[in-house]
This record gives sequence, structure tokens and C-alpha cells, in this order.
Amino acid sequence: MRRRTSLVTAVAATALLAAGCGLTDNAVQPGLAAKVDGESLSLRKVDRAVQDYCALRAANPQATAAPTALVRAQFVTGWTQAVAVDHLAPEHGVALPPEPIDKASVKAAWGELGTIDDDNYDSFEWLTWIQQRLTSPVEQLGAPATGDQAVQNGIDLITGWLDDHHVELNPVFGDFDAKTAVFGADPLSIPVSAEAKAAQETTRLTPDQIAKLPADQRCGPAVVQAPQGVPQG
Repeated sequence: MRRRTSLVTAVAATALLAAGCGLTDNAVQPGLAAKVDGESLSLRKVDRAVQDYCALRAANPQATAAPTALVRAQFVTGWTQAVAVDHLAPEHGVALPPEPIDKASVKAAWGELGTIDDDNYDSFEWLTWIQQRLTSPVEQLGAPATGDQAVQNGIDLITGWLDDHHVELNPVFGDFDAKTAVFGADPLSIPVSAEAKAAQETTRLTPDQIAKLPADQRCGPAVVQAPQGVPQG
């Protein structure tokens, strides 16, 4: 049976997010989401991907909702981890998918979520690039172990590489707590947007509470409220 596309499985494995990735609280240049080993990620690219991704989720009644701020931060974290895989793969004899990514792969990865067209293709091509590095290559990096142990070994390699290369994360995303896998921030030490502050709190909300967030804070469909006195069927 084909696995349904989801925020975690398609973009960044839960174990990778929970492991942390050596993010620093150093300010980066305006307009940049993150920097690692000389590579830079545009904040505009992230925000466009979030917009396109959340638009599809909002129109898909089968999708579950998530806080937009958390999605935004996960995309950036996933990118840094994918960059690490790109650097580690040659050292460990791991073959990466060919580039450029073909359209069939993009549609296969995201087609169940909604329509992939010319307007949103660039965003989902980028997310597919991340996805392809945070799936089987992570386990291959952990060889000769197999299964869960191989995945954990791969995670350890990625986390160590990112620690060594001093990843810089734009302070708008807040600090990553490796123990809780939550982005938070200290408003006394760095300027943090209301969206970033909300991410820490909304990750503790129930799915129903997340779905009832204001549209600009919710990535996914809203809860349809039944008229008072009429039971939901």
C-alpha cells in the first residue's frame, strides 16, 4: 500500500527533528532563512514553499492541520539536514537521486496532497529534493547496520556534521530544543516574531485546537462547526 504523504514523512523524519542539528542563535543576513557550510537558504523560498504547501493542505479535507510556524521551521531544519546528507553521501559511498529531479518524482511524492502545477511546481520540486535525502539515504549512511540501528547511525552522522559546521538559523524561527523537538525563543535575547513564539505553544495543542487556529496561523483545513443544537453526523 502506498504511504500517504505527510509533513513529517515527506519532509523530515521525526527522529531527525528530535535529534536536533546544532543550530545556532547567531543572526544571519536579512532575507536568509539559514546558512550552512557556505550554502544559503532564502527566506522568500521558504515562505513560498510554506504558502504552496499549506494551500494544498487547506483544500484537502483528508489533510491534518499543523501550526504554520512549525511547518516553516521544519522546512528550514529539513533543508539543513539535506545539505548535510549531500556532503556525507560521497564519503560513505551512498548514491543520491539524480538531478535535476524529474516531474514524475515530484508528482508521485505530492500528488495525493493536491494538484501540482506550474504555479507551485518549484516549491514541491524543492521539497522533493529534501525528501529524497531524508529517507533511504539516512539509513544507508548508517550501514553496515540495518533497520532502526542504521537509521539512528545515519542521524548521528548528520547531527555531528551539522554541529561541526555551525549552522546558522534566522532568529525568526527561535531556538530548537533537542529534548522536546520544539522551537522556542527567549524574547529578552533575540528579536522573535509572534509567529515564532506561537510555534512553541501550538505544538502542544490537540489536533482540533490546531485546526481552529486563525487561517494565517494554521496549515491545513479548518474544523467545520455544526449549527448549535444540531449534532455532527
